[in-house]
Amino acid sequence: MRLPMAHGGRQSMDGLVGDLIPSAVQAAWGLSADDTASPLNGGGNRSVRVGDVVFKPADDIVEATWCQESLSQLVLDGFRIADPVRSLHGRWVESGWTASRWIEGVAGPDGHWGQLLETSARFHQILSRVEPPPFLGQRTHRWAVVDRAAWREVRLEWLPATISRARILYELWEPLDLPAQVIHGDLSGNVLFGEGLMPAVIDFSPYWRPAAFADAVILMDGMLWFGGDAIVSLIPRTSTFSQLLVRAALFRLGALNERARTVDPACLDELPTFDRAIGWLTENMR
Repeated sequence: MRLPMAHGGRQSMDGLVGDLIPSAVQAAWGLSADDTASPLNGGGNRSVRVGDVVFKPADDIVEATWCQESLSQLVLDGFRIADPVRSLHGRWVESGWTASRWIEGVAGPDGHWGQLLETSARFHQILSRVEPPPFLGQRTHRWAVVDRAAWREVRLEWLPATISRARILYELWEPLDLPAQVIHGDLSGNVLFGEGLMPAVIDFSPYWRPAAFADAVILMDGMLWFGGDAIVSLIPRTSTFSQLLVRAALFRLGALNERARTVDPACLDELPTFDRAIGWLTENMR
């Protein structure tokens, strides 16, 4: 699944197991504070493995509960998921944490782009039957805000360092009329691969967008962070998909903008990676 960065299992004075997870949370799932807890790279570097259970903090209890419940009801076809686990009290969230079964595989799309897109198609075919939850239109966290900005539903406070690139993308932006559904908006690093194993989808990030937008985000991530002809060759050459790519670029640029504006200004060092993708879009859409 995700590689452990360190190990710990000793209960500290503040009720944490190895300073990683509250002992009361482990107890809610029937685990002992003496069980070893290991941090994982996934889940925003906040996930913790204890035995065959992976714990992850829930930033929004309503959203986390809905995600766990929805995943538990999926009929899988050609992919795996990390099965959600209820607590001993029958809840999906306890003290701000969720739990899922550990699942084998390695995250990382490089070398798996075709398989990743195929998994996206299978996953979203099944998600197309899921009704949109009310909270999707009410979220105010930065990922939700930059998603709306990419679709021109809200205005973002662009920084001087990012606004010139945003303007180029908005000049390419045209309206789209596509059906929306529940999608996983961050699949690139959240599908696990392994020899002899079906791909596994983890860390569900729900949005209400066209299914193909999830693929556009995958391919934009490839252009931004990996590059190469292998990515470009997978891009559908249609005006509709080009518009989805523009929105995907704005989504990722907006996320970088908000991270720099509110958390980590040093992340603006990543801006040059956008120039290659923006250049490709400009050249291929005019």
